[in-house]
Amino acid sequence: MTPFFNFDISLTTIILLSVSALCILFLLTFYRSRVARIAKHQKKCNEAENDSCNISTDDIYHSDSGFDITPSTLPSASVIVYCNDDATNLAQLLPQILEQDYPAPFEVIVVNDGSVESTSDVVNQLEMTYHNLYLTYTPDRSRSLSRKKLALTIGIKAARYEVVVTVNANSRIHSSQWLSLITRNFDESTDVVIGYATPDASTDTYPGRRRRAFDRVAEATTYLSAALGKAPYRGFSYNLAYRRECFFNNKGFSRSLNLHFGDDDVFVNEITTSFNTQVELSNDSIVECQFYDPVETHKILKRRYSYTSRYLRKRYRTFFGISSLTFWIWLLTSLTAIIISLPNLFPAAIALILSLILWIPITSTWRGAMNALQSRKLRFSIPWLIMTRPFYNAIYKLNSRRNYRRNHTWLKK
Repeated sequence: MTPFFNFDISLTTIILLSVSALCILFLLTFYRSRVARIAKHQKKCNEAENDSCNISTDDIYHSDSGFDITPSTLPSASVIVYCNDDATNLAQLLPQILEQDYPAPFEVIVVNDGSVESTSDVVNQLEMTYHNLYLTYTPDRSRSLSRKKLALTIGIKAARYEVVVTVNANSRIHSSQWLSLITRNFDESTDVVIGYATPDASTDTYPGRRRRAFDRVAEATTYLSAALGKAPYRGFSYNLAYRRECFFNNKGFSRSLNLHFGDDDVFVNEITTSFNTQVELSNDSIVECQFYDPVETHKILKRRYSYTSRYLRKRYRTFFGISSLTFWIWLLTSLTAIIISLPNLFPAAIALILSLILWIPITSTWRGAMNALQSRKLRFSIPWLIMTRPFYNAIYKLNSRRNYRRNHTWLKK
């Protein structure tokens, strides 16, 4: 038999390939199943199945969009729109909310951060047509505090209805069923509904766009799969709903007043339990974010969440961290087995087969998650992005700690 392809391999090589195979088994069994939750749950939500979306088969009506909604179970809702000098986007967003096909009473409260005149003009003009639209504002003189948290607190205190749904002025809502889809999850045991918001993938045409797209989906997959696994710890304020009573019982954002941020992760971490949280991922429930500078916005959000993550539950983030380590163990054991066996290529053939067994289903599963979350379509770059993401995260984690002052309300930036 040729020395370049000899079935007689050393015990060390066998052990290394066995470890590689065990890593693959772990990743395909546990890691892949958690990533797959996203696409599976969205499919269930789109099909309006009872187990995942809490839709009763009694007393339903058929909307123009073809989606069955239960008006008897939909709660009255207050939509809180945070606006920080963004009248142009607000003018486009408000009609999208005010014209929702929602059978229960609802109101829209715009919180004008700093009492910007252009924002007031937009709301005042629409108030003549929509009588469920209201405006409040945060005092411009407010300092040494989180203005976003102050604005949300003012909006929630002004709300009349039991459920509040938060969005930002730079959002786009493309379905008249959005509000119904988010609030349909509320029942006697549900206090929080975590939705999803994503930037328009076509607007990011700058270098590194694939990295940013994958990072957003990977971050979302971590906290959404955690919520689906009854361990919620984070949401996104662009598409998040909870009960007013839950907000006040938690004394609002009082436990994180020292932080500029945390209104959608530290706060959610405080009020959620394994039984009171649902996830809504149907296509029409996803909100689109309009960012003027997608590169800088991604950096800012990444730094914020990298810093506040220290205050959140670590179970699922630890699991994905272990999974990242497992990928590297697989790679190192495979490469070592190949190198020490040269010039025999039989171990290399085995390692190649094992790598295909690993990456074909992993790549397919991640593509499903990215499609479900309306992200940029990726294929061959996914393995590289998975392997290098721990280093990408480490850079931002270090950067967030260096910028300690930016994260605290009682320190000057």
